[in-house]
Amino acid sequence: MPHLIEIVLLMMAFFLVGCLIGYYLRRATMSNDTAPELAPNVTPSGRSTGSETAPNEETPAAAPKTASAETVTEKPKPAPKPAPTAKPADKKPAAKAPAKKTAARKPAAAAKAATDDKPELLSAPRDGKKDDLKNIKGIGPKIETILNEKGIYHYDQIAAWKRKDVNWVDGELSFKGRIDREEWVKQAKALAKAQK
Repeated sequence: MPHLIEIVLLMMAFFLVGCLIGYYLRRATMSNDTAPELAPNVTPSGRSTGSETAPNEETPAAAPKTASAETVTEKPKPAPKPAPTAKPADKKPAAKAPAKKTAARKPAAAAKAATDDKPELLSAPRDGKKDDLKNIKGIGPKIETILNEKGIYHYDQIAAWKRKDVNWVDGELSFKGRIDREEWVKQAKALAKAQK
């Protein structure tokens, strides 16, 4: 029991020391510029000190202070210097143009190869009605939304996938092997057959 009292007293002492350190650090870091300006008749506690004045009398006194504070803080910034010359800017795009042409050729070839691996994609569901792809085990609302954004709306689209199509969708979804593991194609074939 005596140890319990000692522990409680030590905790209280450390708490008080921490409060004092925090208080002095806050006072040291606080400058007079950041302290809020108070009305002349108001103490820091928010109570007025002597004569009570109407709100209309305090407002004009406060307005000049804020206006003067705005004029002090809003110093005009110097205008940015204009660019030295336009000639160096003209030379840089000319140097980068050949690199852009070769870079444009590579994505075009990659895009052509990527379109060869794509499954049958639609711009919109047939007859404006899409199949509920969430009936396939492993496809939730988020994956269904992604598939719809890619142009996959129907069971028969998934049922017609070949290996290259599965690989393409795997790459798009970043779920390597998930389609095979959960047998989406097999499930889609069964759902498409039941739908007919």
